[in-house]
Order: sequence, then structure tokens, then C-alpha cells
Amino acid sequence: MNKSKLLKRFRMLSRVMSNRGDITINLTGNRCYTDYNSITLPVGDLENPDYLELLEGAIDHEVGHLRWTDRTWTAKSYEKGAFFNAIRNGIEDIRMERMVCLEWPGAILNLSKMVTQGIKKGWFSKPTDSFPPSLLLQAVVVYYGRYKINDQVQLKEFCEIAIALLTDCIGQKPVHDLILLLDTIPALRSNQHSYELTEQIIQLLKKIEFKPGDSQGDDSDDSQGDDSGDSQGDDLGDSQGDDLGDSQGDDLGDSQGDDSGDSQGDDSGDSQGDDSGDSQGNDSGDSQGNDSGDSQGQNSSVSQQVINFVNECLNADESQLMADLHEQVNNELEKMADEVRSSNDMEQQIDFNAPLISKNDRGTVGTAELNLAKRLSTPISRELHKIIYGLDRKSVNFSKQGRTVEANRLAGVKAGNFNVFKSERITKAPTMAISVLVDRSSSMSAFEMNGANTSALAINLAIDKLKGVNSECIYFSAGDLYEAKCFKSTTKAVKDNFRVSSIGGTHTGLSLYSVIRRLSLRVEQKKVVFIITDGQASDLKYLEKSIEMSELLGIQIVCIGINTGMLYGFENQELLNIQTVEELPSILKQVIKNKLIA
Repeated sequence: MNKSKLLKRFRMLSRVMSNRGDITINLTGNRCYTDYNSITLPVGDLENPDYLELLEGAIDHEVGHLRWTDRTWTAKSYEKGAFFNAIRNGIEDIRMERMVCLEWPGAILNLSKMVTQGIKKGWFSKPTDSFPPSLLLQAVVVYYGRYKINDQVQLKEFCEIAIALLTDCIGQKPVHDLILLLDTIPALRSNQHSYELTEQIIQLLKKIEFKPGDSQGDDSDDSQGDDSGDSQGDDLGDSQGDDLGDSQGDDLGDSQGDDSGDSQGDDSGDSQGDDSGDSQGNDSGDSQGNDSGDSQGQNSSVSQQVINFVNECLNADESQLMADLHEQVNNELEKMADEVRSSNDMEQQIDFNAPLISKNDRGTVGTAELNLAKRLSTPISRELHKIIYGLDRKSVNFSKQGRTVEANRLAGVKAGNFNVFKSERITKAPTMAISVLVDRSSSMSAFEMNGANTSALAINLAIDKLKGVNSECIYFSAGDLYEAKCFKSTTKAVKDNFRVSSIGGTHTGLSLYSVIRRLSLRVEQKKVVFIITDGQASDLKYLEKSIEMSELLGIQIVCIGINTGMLYGFENQELLNIQTVEELPSILKQVIKNKLIA
């Protein structure tokens, strides 16, 4: 599957899954990130099934967060500490992915494959008794939720082991209560509910500090009820009922006068002194002193064990917790992208030869018409503004339900048209990064260099007036690149840097590669390169590869020729040719419109 088809597929799925037409999916560069309006994923080997499975799982996961996860509660969760946030994040991932699968059943397979990849790569590991308490409890939450609630059956064994190990640590009842709480996840409707469920789990943990578990009640009660009770009821009762009763009934009845003293002194005394005393001193004493005493000592140990377990959970840091699945997937995709990049011999050669970028230049002794550039920046900015902010879209729909009634449509109700409720959706124009790449090779005459400097200055001044659009200006020849303006600075502050003179050869391809590489790491949604040059590149093989890379990364190229009818290497690119700088605003209009809206 080629990149173009893959992107079309992802973009279609994002619209279907998110119910938002303004979400953009970019396959570019080597970084994963989202700005909550777009998702950017790195370019890897499109023939690698592991890469594609992770990519599709990441899309489903991220679109789910964009639609169903409120960032406010995520921020609050971070403030509660690493353990709290890890539990909340696990619950929210389960809840959110369940919503994705209910809305779009095709995601079930994609997310299941992502979990299988996670097991294979060790992100989900089999629990052991060496797990820290925090990791063990988190494993129960994550594995139980994914297996029981989201039907990711490959985690069944891990789930059962984690529950058994947790039961050994804190007892059966607390684990049972925890499972009952996790069973409420299907009823959760927001990230706030995930947060609140996490609070309930934390309270459950804190309560079991004072009620250690099943072992306390079993051992203590048995020792007191069975051993101690038996000794008092059986041995003591027997001695008092049998021996004492016999001595008083038999011996005393037979001889009150003769043997009464003996019987009371000998038998009764013996029975009370020997049997009863022994039973109370030996049996009862042993049971209370040994069995009950042992159980109390053991219970104290169990209680302290549970207290320590809970405290370790609440005070855990990130090293004692399972890493966020989102971060694991992103890191792996970025790693795969880096591997593809390093394995490409041609790109390695380009990387090796790519010129460096310097902020200082001794050749800033050329000319630029500052007043003319300032005057031209206004119409250029006006045209750019129309084009860029023309990408704002407002769609109006009518339905049978809603909050706002469109009065003009009420007349149609009698005819059976009940779609009178109006809803509007506004899609904002994308943010944009523009690199202006200017040829300063020796083939550029002083007149052409003046035109290039003035044009570059006018374009950057115009861009500074646009909200959400950032620019840089780079001059190139056969040596290092010169940065006249960086993305962070304003053009007005560095206007004198645009007085550049010509020198050296024309390494357009290598220079374009350096600029594309910089742009690919920018967070803006749209990326454009303006190339101002007078003619033929001296590194056509690199230029061909760089243009191919720009197409792969979705970076647009706008060529501005200075007194030339053709730019070699750019035959398939639309060319703007200007004889004088004054032509720039009118000529820029149409070609930029075509590039930015494409």
C-alpha cells in the first residue's frame, strides 16, 4: 500500500470515527504528536505489517481520545500523582476504546492487533510476585478491563495471574470489591467519570489499611472459638461436671461424716486443683497463649503487610508503573521511522552531504529595497490572507432535533418537512510553516540578487501579519546555508540580514533537503517551501530525491524564477517567473492558492 492510499484511508476513517470533518491525519517526519485538531504519525516501512498494525491501532486510539477524552480531567489527574494518573489513564483508555469499537466495529480488530503487538514487545507482561505493588494493582485494572470489558482475550492469562497475586497481597474481599468497581466501566460516559472511579479505587485501598483481610478473621476466630472454647467447655466443664460432681454426689452422699472432708479435701480438691486447674492452666491457657497469641501476631503481620502495600501504591513513581500505551506505540513508530530512514542509502548520502545552517554571514553586503519590500508586503499579505483564511469552512445542517429553530423553515412543517433545527460547524484554517529558500549562487547577478532579496523580504514581512503562519528565510549556494530569519524572530527585527550578495555554486537539492528536514519536525499542519532562484541546480540527483521526499511528506513547493523561463529539476512544478519585484503580488496569487488548497 502506498502512502497516498494509506493517507486517504486514514483520513476517511478519521471522519467516520470522530464525526468531525476538521481532523487531519499527517504521515510525515519521524515524530508522533497531536494538537487535538490533527494527528501526525511518522513515515515507516509501508511494507512492514508490524508498522501498519501499530499505525492503524494508533489512529483508532488517537481519534478516540480526540472525540471522547476531555483534557481538563487528564490535567487534574496528573496533579494527583503518578499512581493516580496511571490508574485513571488505564480506565480511560479502556472506556474510550470501548466507545470507539461500539461506534466503529472495524476498530475492534485494529486495537486487538495493537495489544498483540504490545504483548510481543513486552509493553504488556505476565505478572510475577516480584511486581511492585503499584504495578500489580495497575495490571489488574488494565488486564481485567481490556480482557473482560473490551474482549481482548489475549490478556486472559495475564488478568487471572494478576488477580491471584493481588488476592495473596490484600485478601479476597478487597479484590472482589475492586472488580465490582471495574465492572462499572461500561457505564462511564466521560473522562470525568474515569477520574471519579479512580477516586473510588483509591478510597477502597485506604480503607483496607484498617481491615486487613480474610486471614485475620479466620485464624483469630478459629483459635478462640475452637481451641480456647473447647478447652474451656470440654476440659473445664468435664472436670467440674464429672470429677467435681462425682465427688460431691457420690462420695459426699455415701459418707458425709467420715469421708466428707476427704472427699472435699481430696477428690473435690483434686478435681478442681488437678483437672479444672490443669484444663484452665494447660488447655485453655495453651489455646489462648499459643493459638490465639499466634493468630494475633500473624494478624498484626498481615495488617502491616497490607498497610505497606497500600502506601507503596500511593507513593509510587513512574518507574514502578506500566508505561502509557499511547507513549509506547508512539515511541515504537518513531523508532521504526528512524530505522527506515537510516537504512536508505540515498538518504544516508544526503544526510552526510547536507549543508549546515549558520546564523552569521559575511556576505551580507548586497542590496535590498526595504521601502519597496514593505510596500509590496501589504498586497502580498492581503492575497495570502484571502487564500489561507478562505480555508475556514462553515457548514450548516438542518435536522429534526436540535436547539436552534430556523424560523424560515417552519412553513414547511405542514408539508412534512420537519428538518427545522439548525446546526453550524466551523472548521478553522490550518496552521502553517513556510520556508523561503533563496538562491545566492554566483550566477545571480547584482540586479537579480537585489530582486531576490527584496522579494524574500516582502514575502516574510507579509507572513508576519498572518495569525497562525510562521516563516524562516534561508540563503543557499554551494557552501553552508545562511539563516537570515528564523521562525522565532520577526522580519522587521532582522531586515538588514536580507542584504545578501552572491557567491559559489547552486546546490539546490541538498539545500532543499535540509529545509524539508527542518519543516518535517514542525508542529504546523501545512508546510510550504518558496524557492527563489535564477536557474539550473548543480546537484540534480539530490534535487530529484528531495522533491520526492517533499511529496511523500506532504510539503508543498512554490518556485519563483528570477528572469528565467525554466528551472531545471523543477519541470513538474508550477513556476512563477518575475522580471521585476513589482510583479510578485499578482503572480503569487494563483499559484499559492493552488498549492495551499491542494
